[in-house]
Amino acid sequence: MAGSAVSAGAVAFVACKLPEHELVIESPVEMPEDLVRGEDAWYATSWGDATGGDGLIVRVMQGRAKKIAGNPDFPVNLGKQSSRYDTALQSLYHPDRIQQPLARRSKGGVASKLSWPEAERRFLDVIEQSDGKIVIVTNPLRGHLGLVATQFAGLFNGRHLAFDPVEQGVLHTAVKKLFGADRLPDMDIANAHTVLSFGADWLSTWVSPVGMSVKYGKFRGQKGHGYLVHVESRMSMTAAAADRWLAVKPGWEGKVALAIGKIIVDGNMVPAANSAAYRAHLPAGALDRVTVNGVAGEANSGISEARLREVAVKFAKSTPAVAFGGGSAGAHTNGTFNLTAIFALNYLSGAVGSKGGLIFNPGSPVVGVPDSARGASFEEWERELAQWRAGNVKTVIIRGANIVHGFPKSVDVAGALAKVPNVIVFASVLDDTAAQADLVLPEKTFLETWGSDIPEPAPGYQALGIQQPVVGSALSVDGTELLTDSRGFGDMLLWASGGGLGAADMRELVRKASDSLYDLNSATDSVSAPSKDLFWTGVLQRGGWWDTKSGVAQSGSATSAVIGTNPDGALSAPPHGEGEVFTLVPFVSNAWLDGRLAAAPWAQATPDPVSSAVWGTWAEVSKHDAEEMGIKEGDILLIRSTVGEIEALAYPHPGVRPGTICVPTGQGHEHNGRYAEKRGSNVFAALVDQKDSETGALAWAATRVRVQRKGVTTKFTKFEGNVEAYPIEPGVPILVVSPGQSAHEAQEENHEHVKREISERAER
Repeated sequence: MAGSAVSAGAVAFVACKLPEHELVIESPVEMPEDLVRGEDAWYATSWGDATGGDGLIVRVMQGRAKKIAGNPDFPVNLGKQSSRYDTALQSLYHPDRIQQPLARRSKGGVASKLSWPEAERRFLDVIEQSDGKIVIVTNPLRGHLGLVATQFAGLFNGRHLAFDPVEQGVLHTAVKKLFGADRLPDMDIANAHTVLSFGADWLSTWVSPVGMSVKYGKFRGQKGHGYLVHVESRMSMTAAAADRWLAVKPGWEGKVALAIGKIIVDGNMVPAANSAAYRAHLPAGALDRVTVNGVAGEANSGISEARLREVAVKFAKSTPAVAFGGGSAGAHTNGTFNLTAIFALNYLSGAVGSKGGLIFNPGSPVVGVPDSARGASFEEWERELAQWRAGNVKTVIIRGANIVHGFPKSVDVAGALAKVPNVIVFASVLDDTAAQADLVLPEKTFLETWGSDIPEPAPGYQALGIQQPVVGSALSVDGTELLTDSRGFGDMLLWASGGGLGAADMRELVRKASDSLYDLNSATDSVSAPSKDLFWTGVLQRGGWWDTKSGVAQSGSATSAVIGTNPDGALSAPPHGEGEVFTLVPFVSNAWLDGRLAAAPWAQATPDPVSSAVWGTWAEVSKHDAEEMGIKEGDILLIRSTVGEIEALAYPHPGVRPGTICVPTGQGHEHNGRYAEKRGSNVFAALVDQKDSETGALAWAATRVRVQRKGVTTKFTKFEGNVEAYPIEPGVPILVVSPGQSAHEAQEENHEHVKREISERAER
């Protein structure tokens, strides 16, 4: 297979009125000889592997990508962006990108370089010899890449399995059970007066954080500024932005939601029709069995009855009001119960299918192209890995899923891979899973390949993001050679299919999708053109296609009594030995997510929005627990479960519920490039294999651990800190300002003391 064709030139993005001339050269004679002179161009694209389905524009100069920003036209993020965009540039120019194919002659042997013709022959031979015993493993994929992966597996009588360490279907299952919807609804925060969220850090990492942040800005910009209540055991970025943060005990989120519902129903705070709709989705007598006293209080949920009643009144009276949950709220053995109980509150507020509530999305604008994606459940993966160990699978092809890093130690993924004769991994940088592969194929980044993405959640109407290559193959710093001779994953599968998937490459597939949209023969808000060629040009210029007139889908018909059947969550047993018992609550890192961005130094150096920590793994503990155990900032903590032990730097602060210890995901890689290798600890490795009782998803917030000080203290790398005060002028004393005190108040309070000290200094 020859190198994947790159478009002759991406179409310049002109809709956002960006300046044509970024550089204004006022005095070329005085400029350094090596300064790049010229004009820049902006190209529109999308990033299907990132969360949220955002639209992007990329600044390109002299053939090199320089900056990624939000596409101001794309309806999900409307020009807003995340710091994570910048890490994508470093994935393109990363010095540790795999240069050419690598192969091992034996399991665990040394990887040697391979030419692409040899790698292609080996790839085809392995597939042909697999006799249908082939599995394609990817991250959850929407759009055309998801279509190709699934169809390729089917073509060779195999199966396609998606891996996501934190979202394994509990959220989708809850939405399906309650509303009959196959896709996540649009949470219309912008038009809500009250937002009640549980567990989901939607301003930072959950589902579509940039898109939801745009809506949050509108929510706060309305008259009255909106009212946000967030229920979570840790003060996340969303909790910090809330008007009311309720520090719930892990696993009690669903019962808290039911208690709020009971208060509203018993108090006749909403129309009778709303109460009837709400009751219809509860098991018979479920609400009658709920007692507010049995939920409220430190011995139960950790939230006082007064707070529960306050929130119930606000949610019922200040409408439109929307409720939703995810993240840690769904990561318990009663995860499905928690999320269904939370989302059911929307029936009480009349928010189902209404402005300021849950807006349901229509299906894919292109027939057959996936518009929703989720990871397979932990239970499904346990069954799959058992097949690998039994020798029932001959070939596993992995892309975008670092399964060795992302699973608990208890399942021993590396051991399962060792039993598979042929493990093929597509990767840009050699990660923990690629290090176990028999054949490693260097993969192009999204900035170099064609594709598409269908946002989930969509904005309430049909939308399709187009991914186009904005640069050619990345070159070395001096421009004399390729940084990597790589291939696109989709292009490689299409080539290997021998035409069996209906296209020669990804560009052809995406172009066919564009033609099918043109054949709809309808003018849209995004693109209208008199011919397919001009329509294609317009789609590339705008970064996609969307149609606000495509209509809002209604929720499907959900059966009654769909609230989850297991209201009581169960935490794992703590290990024996020394140390205090805590509930371990992992949280997705704002910078490197679940680890997929950890290889980029910009991601490593991006401060956590709460602790401002960088370049490592820390553990957030309440100040109360820290004082009880004598823990100080920077102490190395040993965090031990029944399956493993990790180390983390202590970060005591008041934004953590006592009895919980919160650790970010994404670090602790054995292999992942020079910036991530051997850095921090992998919190996934310490998780116990607890599962949601209904979906089989990993209950990753249900592990109990023992915590103790290692006896070593080190520097806690962060941007905030206690800065020692020094006089800025000799002889002038420092004004000490107490917490909550203004400088003027401190000056008044300390006036006599300051005056006396100045006098004494003068006399000396």
